[in-house]
Amino acid sequence: MNVRHDDPGWAARTASALRYGALVAAAGVLAGLGAAGLTWVLHTVEDFVYGKGEEHGQVLTDGVPVWRGSVGVAAVAIALAVAWWLLRGRAAPLVGVKGMAKGKRPPLWPTIANAVLQMVGVGAGLPVGREVAPRELGALAGSRLTERAGLDEDDRRVLIAAAAGAGLAAVYQVPLGGAVFAMELMIGRISMRIAATCLGASSIAVLVSRIYITPVNQYAAAMPDGADWTILAWALVAGAVLGPFGGWFGDLADHVKSHSQRGNLTLITLPLAGLGVAVLAWFDPLVLGNGRGAAQAGFLGLGLAAATLTLVGKCLATFLTLRAGAVGGTLAPAIAAGSCAGIVVGRLAELVLPGVDVPVTALALFGAAAVLGTSLRGPATGMLLMAGLTDQTHDVYAALALAVAASYATASLRPGLPGIKRG
Repeated sequence: MNVRHDDPGWAARTASALRYGALVAAAGVLAGLGAAGLTWVLHTVEDFVYGKGEEHGQVLTDGVPVWRGSVGVAAVAIALAVAWWLLRGRAAPLVGVKGMAKGKRPPLWPTIANAVLQMVGVGAGLPVGREVAPRELGALAGSRLTERAGLDEDDRRVLIAAAAGAGLAAVYQVPLGGAVFAMELMIGRISMRIAATCLGASSIAVLVSRIYITPVNQYAAAMPDGADWTILAWALVAGAVLGPFGGWFGDLADHVKSHSQRGNLTLITLPLAGLGVAVLAWFDPLVLGNGRGAAQAGFLGLGLAAATLTLVGKCLATFLTLRAGAVGGTLAPAIAAGSCAGIVVGRLAELVLPGVDVPVTALALFGAAAVLGTSLRGPATGMLLMAGLTDQTHDVYAALALAVAASYATASLRPGLPGIKRG
């Protein structure tokens, strides 16, 4: 079909497309810069508290005196309780990512301060996810960029969601996972325009963030042979067994976040939670931080007792901290819980099936994907995030998909927890 350049509508459509493309690129750049800055904060705090940063394939607390982590998390809980109390009481009301996507205008500096405080907490050992902060900065960038751009409500919502996904993509270096997160969990639909927006913003953000973030996968994990039918069978088993747990994890996460302390009592509850986590960390340092250390330990292969202790301690520490008034996510804690739960399944299988070669570390990978996808209520997001975070080859995707699909099937059959709304 020939394009008529004398068509009066052609120039307007071209200008509109160019303007929209420029907004997507700008949102990606700002989301990438925000992720880089937040990661610098995280590493700086880790160096101060633990004397080192968390590198690929390593566990942050290994070789670090137990008292350093315990003192660090207790002290930061007190400091953050005061900081968040002041922020909530004296600054303009904060707006979450979903609120921004619905058109609510976020305050600039309070939003940035809230994101930085989250990273300070995680760096010092607060047991909450770090993914909320870069998503908030990405959404903030998208919101401000689209204010006077003349976009309709739907395009504005899509671009803000894409920018939030770009922040997630940049901080974890997973462009496809960040884009799918935006489409599956924030927008809830897909089209060519939406896909191009989300993929473009995430890819640009990841590239820009590399001014500081090293482009390596977050975890060193097993890379099972996805062509082996026994691996596929074990993936199916892991997903089916852990589906209800993943569903309950998501239910509890939603409950504690919706009932999180936000008033004056934060000055009491959050320091007490920090003290509780410090005590737990004295017995199991893997409960500290956003869950990367616990997940990595699981991927490397824990014993049954250690995996069970870390699984229970990490869930307890995360939910206690969020309920007490901390701000953060549950993405990395869900990965840690799934990794440890997969180890538990594998070690128990070794006990009841003597002589059978149980791929325990592969079950940690499948468990992480199953619990993450089910707790987020985003199967594609969970599968692709785990594939990207562990740098899996394409032949493992079928096994990951089976684990997530099976977990969804059994999670739908789970009974509700008393007093907690089922998601």
